[in-house]
Amino acid sequence: MTMPALHVWRDPQPQEVAPRLRDFLDALPGPTHIQLSGRDGSRCRVAVTLLHGNEPSGLSAVHALLRQGIEPAVDIHLFIVNVQAARARPLFSHRMLPGERDLNRCFRAPFTDDSQGRLAHTLLSCWQALAPEALIDIHNTSGAGPSFGVVTAIESAHESLVSLFTHRVVMTDLVLGSVMDLNGRFCPVVTIECGGARSDESDHTALIGLTQYVSLERVLDLAPENDVIMDYFHHPLRLELVTGAAVDYGHEVLLVRGVTLSPDLEQLNFNAVAAGTRLGVVTGELAEVLQATTSEGDNRLLHFFCLEDDYLVTRVRMKFFMVTNNPEIARTDCLLYFVPA
Repeated sequence: MTMPALHVWRDPQPQEVAPRLRDFLDALPGPTHIQLSGRDGSRCRVAVTLLHGNEPSGLSAVHALLRQGIEPAVDIHLFIVNVQAARARPLFSHRMLPGERDLNRCFRAPFTDDSQGRLAHTLLSCWQALAPEALIDIHNTSGAGPSFGVVTAIESAHESLVSLFTHRVVMTDLVLGSVMDLNGRFCPVVTIECGGARSDESDHTALIGLTQYVSLERVLDLAPENDVIMDYFHHPLRLELVTGAAVDYGHEVLLVRGVTLSPDLEQLNFNAVAAGTRLGVVTGELAEVLQATTSEGDNRLLHFFCLEDDYLVTRVRMKFFMVTNNPEIARTDCLLYFVPA
């Protein structure tokens, strides 16, 4: 397997960084590793962003941080990854380039010998060699909604890292081949979902959190004066399409096997969803259209959803998050995550 090279940019000065985000992105030659020297060169931290080209808040935060010229507390390694997808027109509209796999599903051996698999392998090798004290992966949510962190373990280090950005934490045991799955292999790893893309609030969340991550002497233990009450959501399931099923949003029902969801479904993000709530219309048998599989491979769909006169209905009270109204994301990833309330 031929490993692709990362473009390295060492200690960029504020005047070297383009004033506009668009120009900053255009100036990047490809996947880029920005190295910032800190006051304590014996430690380092890693931040990753733009694994998905349609999630720009992390990139916006990196750009603002570099323009400010903040001196880091420790050595900082910033990775801006899916540059080509982000640049594809319209700007910040492509999760990945057509025909490519989701890069944030490629961090799992054996690494497939394609462009995304090779890039994931390169990134992982680089992170392992750096041996950072922490790694954060910054995203936007697939639909509108508030910020939250995602962890695979509940320890003080994970709580502390998430609390730099938000007070909401999703604890998951789902293994997807994402950066988050690397937790514990060489350092604590958390994913930060800053909220919806193209949102000033999401950009602000990313910038405030990243600034603290870069500038604070301690990020792995909560100082008493910084204690916050964390709101936890445990072991979510993903509502996914069965292979071959279609998905759409609107009021015209699909004529093929699939589900037509309410166009304003993303308004349910992090809200309590009552039992009996209608989510859309299913064409065909429910179990032939949707699934909700645990990490052990048990399909729990019918425990939580049912059909009533062809309407997809919730059986129990739940909370939804990562609800999307983008058919392509729903098709290639999932419709939403949910937990019993």
